[in-house]
Amino acid sequence: MPHNEEGDSPAALLPLLRTCVDRLLSTAATLSDEDVKALSLLPGWSRAHVLTHLARSADSRTRLLTSARTGTDLPQYANDEQREREIEEGAGRPADALLDDMDSALHRFLSAADDHPPHAWDVPVRWLGAGVRPVRGAVASMLREVEVHHTDLNAGHTPAHWPASFTRRELDATTAKLRTNPHAPPMTLCADEDQVPRVLGNGPGPRVNGPAAELLGWLTGRTDGHTLSIEPRGPLPPLPTWRS
Repeated sequence: MPHNEEGDSPAALLPLLRTCVDRLLSTAATLSDEDVKALSLLPGWSRAHVLTHLARSADSRTRLLTSARTGTDLPQYANDEQREREIEEGAGRPADALLDDMDSALHRFLSAADDHPPHAWDVPVRWLGAGVRPVRGAVASMLREVEVHHTDLNAGHTPAHWPASFTRRELDATTAKLRTNPHAPPMTLCADEDQVPRVLGNGPGPRVNGPAAELLGWLTGRTDGHTLSIEPRGPLPPLPTWRS
């Protein structure tokens, strides 16, 4: 199903992002020093790693907005090593420091996006691992970071809590990306909400049915897909590792 380009514009997405940021911060505020040391849903990462990643991810997108607005060449990150080093260095902090850092970074991004000149959303900027692309993707990708990593905190925010408009857009984007992945298995995905067949891979494959949020949760590795139904009956196809 095609996206509504107007509805996917940065201006249209910002109110939803603000709501999602507030929900994330509310969850993070309940975590104690011991809680943030506990494992997240991401292999090898504690909750503190996730919180630090969210803060640095927001800062990286603020850099992209600054680059687009000023014409200064500011890449999202210098390289993968910088990104990983910043996360490791920040993950040992207590809960209140992690929360303050993430709160400040996310609100810096929201302020920068609010103030971004409308004519500058299509300015190309340097994304880590994705080359030169328009900066307009910063808001949608920040929303993805906030919602998916909120779930990764393993603190009660599941795919069922993802906003419906977010889930629809991300399900379309994720299936479109899988269509270009040679390791994607052949199958047809069908969300209960729209009954649109989303065909992946080459050749025949099973039909996987369920709520859009459960399909997206499975495709992104955030659920095991046990609530989904498969026709003909059998195991779910093995998926390639999800990359945002």
